[in-house]
Amino acid sequence: MKNRKNLFYIGMFAICVLGFTACGDDETYDVYGDPYNRVYILDNSKEYKIVQTPISTVSNVDFTWEARCSKKASGDIRVTVAVDNSLIEAYNEEHDTEFEALPVEAVMLENAEMTIPAGEMVVADAVHLKLTDDANVLSTLKSEKGYIVPLRIVSAEGANSQLSTNMLAPSFLTITVTEDNMNHEATQYTGTGTLVADQTGWTATTNGTVQSWYDPIESIFDGNGETYCYISNSSGDLWLDVDMGKPYSFDGIRMMSSSYYGDSGSFSAGMTVSTSDNGTDWKAQGEIESDAEDCVFYAPLTARYIRITVPNAGGWYGASLECGVFNVYAK
Repeated sequence: MKNRKNLFYIGMFAICVLGFTACGDDETYDVYGDPYNRVYILDNSKEYKIVQTPISTVSNVDFTWEARCSKKASGDIRVTVAVDNSLIEAYNEEHDTEFEALPVEAVMLENAEMTIPAGEMVVADAVHLKLTDDANVLSTLKSEKGYIVPLRIVSAEGANSQLSTNMLAPSFLTITVTEDNMNHEATQYTGTGTLVADQTGWTATTNGTVQSWYDPIESIFDGNGETYCYISNSSGDLWLDVDMGKPYSFDGIRMMSSSYYGDSGSFSAGMTVSTSDNGTDWKAQGEIESDAEDCVFYAPLTARYIRITVPNAGGWYGASLECGVFNVYAK
């Protein structure tokens, strides 16, 4: 029994020796850490809006971006960011868009040269992009295709730093532009236009259902708030299209609900108003922000067709509209 144990240990020793010999014939490698402090920045692409009104430009463009490094900086690291419009063509091709470069004079880029202080791993002064305060420049930003600002790191210097090789994706700031002629501060009309006295020939259509226990849709043009229709659409947004028979120049729309329970406006937050010359091609005029009797415009517009869109809010009826009076303040 003792001899068998000895033979077993001798055999195992021989196998180990062969294994070490085989390993000794292979190449050996030492793995070292990255000798550089890698500077990187994460993709933080954002979507923004510009709204053009006849009296001002409103925008929510306000973007900040922080560069970081892979370990605490042994000294100050200077990081530079720049707008790179050469990236726009490839972006549009990939996303099937037609964004245009935001004009240089419209861009304010602060802290394009950032610093990661010694002992830190993130910049002390993040890059900040916003639009100029120059109203004359802002008023020209009306591209229907929208704008795009591609931002990327271009360099990192100091404290044995180098740019990351795999975490340098640019950020794309996309900006859509809409025109809004609606005076959101006004809930009642105070202009010089007058309601159309004779609405003969005006017609209305809808994608919703006109409830039969109320008055027909034509009742909204009789000037009598005691007659009214109730329209609902459970499957999506509801729209009411009005054909005034000919183009009118107007700077306000009146839409009242039933006077049976007391006069009140039919406009409510979330509704949108669009106009058309042919009943097919629609131009958005703005979105209602609060309950109102009247939709008031900054400047008169001329159109034959008006569309009121009510967003679907879910529930039994989804989207609904009660309307007793519909008219415009003609100039």
